[in-house]
Amino acid sequence: MAEKSFDLAQQIFKKTHLPVRVDVFHESNLGRAQLDAFLQTIVGGAVGVAPSYGSKCILGAIALASTSHVLFIRLSSPKSRQKRGRQIPPGRALLQDLVFCSPTSKYAFKLDKLAVALYHDIGLRITNGIDLLSVAKADRHSFEAILQALGGETMLNKSQVSALFKHEENAGSRLEDTVLQAWAACQVASLDHMQKRLTKISRVDTLRVHQTHLSVLSKTLRDSNRLLALKPTRVKNDIDNNYSQKHGNLQLVCSRFKTRIMHPGNSQTMEIQTTGQQNQIKGRTTKVTGRAVTISLQGVLRGDIRSVTTIGREDPTSAEAMRGRIILKALQGDNKILKQPFVQRIWLPSDAISWAETPSSSLAIDIYFPSPRALNRSQNSAVTAILSSDSANRTVLIHGPPGTGKTTVIAAAVTSIVNSADRTLTVWLVAQSNVAVKNIAEKLADVNFFDFKLLVSKDFHYDWHEHLYEQIEQNVIRSDDFVDDVVAMERLLLGSQVILCTLSMLSHARLSTFARLVPPRTMIFDEASQIEIGDYFPPLHRFCHTLRKLVFIGDDKQLAPYGESDVEGLCSVFEKPHLRNGAVFLDTQYRMPVPIGNFISRNVYSKRLKSVHEIKAASCCSFVNVPNGREERKGFSWVNTQEIRAALKLARLFHATGKSYRIITPYDAQRSQLENGLKAEKVPWQDRCFNVDSFQGNEADHIILSLVRSEKIGFMKETRRVNVMLTRCKKSMIILTSREFVEGKAASSLIGKLAKALGPERWVEVEAIFNGSFRAL
Repeated sequence: MAEKSFDLAQQIFKKTHLPVRVDVFHESNLGRAQLDAFLQTIVGGAVGVAPSYGSKCILGAIALASTSHVLFIRLSSPKSRQKRGRQIPPGRALLQDLVFCSPTSKYAFKLDKLAVALYHDIGLRITNGIDLLSVAKADRHSFEAILQALGGETMLNKSQVSALFKHEENAGSRLEDTVLQAWAACQVASLDHMQKRLTKISRVDTLRVHQTHLSVLSKTLRDSNRLLALKPTRVKNDIDNNYSQKHGNLQLVCSRFKTRIMHPGNSQTMEIQTTGQQNQIKGRTTKVTGRAVTISLQGVLRGDIRSVTTIGREDPTSAEAMRGRIILKALQGDNKILKQPFVQRIWLPSDAISWAETPSSSLAIDIYFPSPRALNRSQNSAVTAILSSDSANRTVLIHGPPGTGKTTVIAAAVTSIVNSADRTLTVWLVAQSNVAVKNIAEKLADVNFFDFKLLVSKDFHYDWHEHLYEQIEQNVIRSDDFVDDVVAMERLLLGSQVILCTLSMLSHARLSTFARLVPPRTMIFDEASQIEIGDYFPPLHRFCHTLRKLVFIGDDKQLAPYGESDVEGLCSVFEKPHLRNGAVFLDTQYRMPVPIGNFISRNVYSKRLKSVHEIKAASCCSFVNVPNGREERKGFSWVNTQEIRAALKLARLFHATGKSYRIITPYDAQRSQLENGLKAEKVPWQDRCFNVDSFQGNEADHIILSLVRSEKIGFMKETRRVNVMLTRCKKSMIILTSREFVEGKAASSLIGKLAKALGPERWVEVEAIFNGSFRAL
């Protein structure tokens, strides 16, 4: 018997329809009789399906709809499913046999996500599934796509449709919303003008997908959905004090790239709070040019602006959208992504792999690296593996701890390939971040190699980071200069066979012209330990016909992929044992003074890391006791005011003596206050203060660390992040913290172990910084 039954009227379509009968069941109470009664209401062999997802994107309920009736089925919680083990409830088995794997056509707006959830969460397959958003010409993540999938704007009450799909099938969705989404999906199947378009859509049939392959697709899409859900729905935007209001528009200037106002997503609006108004003024961004932004206001601002906030989650990036399309097409049987050799090598090592033949002319490449410093033995091994054309070396992993010359290895591989006799060889150098790509470019320039082009997004470059590219300005091609004309692009490339770009740039709509002129043969990924493995789907699919070699360089003892602590099982290629076990280890670091390098070797790299450095005295590292410093919560972050005072004093000292330094902290609120403090002190502040998560791959002569915490160890539990913090200095490191805290609650952390290893003589009191008795190295 149903838990409850009720009639529900719809206001989605302008045309009048009779109320829909809704019956609500828990899956444990769902029997053959209830399903048979529902199946008898089906007209034209079409069933609308809509899911409701709970936390972690796990399927919580399913609505099945005919044109007159809807079954809303609540599923058991994940915990109760675990207790039950492999036993499938009778109601669920009936759902698969009588509905999901029956000849009936199943219509859903996001059939890819639903098919994955059915398999991943409750072990069911689906056949004859039709993804309604596939009929839309607009971006499938847009409101326009929903309107098109529903038959067109002229048939619909837009405000009702907007409200219905507001929560995107997620935990905030009401039962009534899920019911109406399923009913609307079924209704679309009955619209005469949609029939031809619907028949052109390939059907999803997970029964025909091998279990191992389906597991890869479902895990990859689920991880993608989880990561999208982690994107913030509110971002406080940092702006300059200079702004103006004219003709209903607000012109302002953003002051920080990380919190900048971006081109608006489909569901994003702006919220402005002023001193003269109790309620916020709403608006929508209409123009973004570098730092300058124009917002169309829904009202008049009175008083000074107190805050500007972006409301709503940003749209998927082009790379995220491409990843979703690839998996949808795989579920529809329209691509063979899991039959591609590199995909098999990474995800399906037990599959038989058939590699494309390598031309005989490229079988032997000698190492050519015109640098004053010769490669060490481990670097030589890494470059040799990159240059090898053996099938066993089609994928190469290189494990490079901090300061071991990962960019040197990349530069040596590039100069060797370009110097070879085979002029058809190309190299694409890819990294997760723009800064890492820039660092590779500068390393190439250091060895006097300038025959490359660096592709960079206008949004990152213009008005924000032009200064980072001064040394290699002639090599930069900005995204607003990308064209489809081959002749024009040839003029930009000037014959370069080496391309540098970010991972996301590989999904740019206009990259195809570059790929025609410089077909990707060898693709080298730096920072690979920070790249979530599913992010490789777009480039592997897009360049499958030309790729011959993949190289992954990184360090799984440093920063993990974003979201790793929130999404179970999220990993990089370094967490794949069949790949990781054969990695080449770079065994000598040249960045850190010997005492720091040796400590890191013992405590992080199992004593495998050697140090070569001119500084051998323990005085390279100092702990500064800030006994009155207290951690204070600031929003979702933390600050420590006394540590800020000490850090600013040290910054003035380094600036006055002309020393290169950076300040690193694990908390963004602390970073922001440190930066504001430098501004107030009239000390150069740009690119001086960093959150540790944005500083991997960077270095400075002198590093100041502000640990912030004084009560709970917080971030110090995350050894990978701490490892990054402790390995950035080239000459000295000063750590601001509480001695009582480090020697007490944090004694077992990496920082606590470092303090113990260096001994009590490396502690100084904070007063020494202010009275001038402290002498930095």
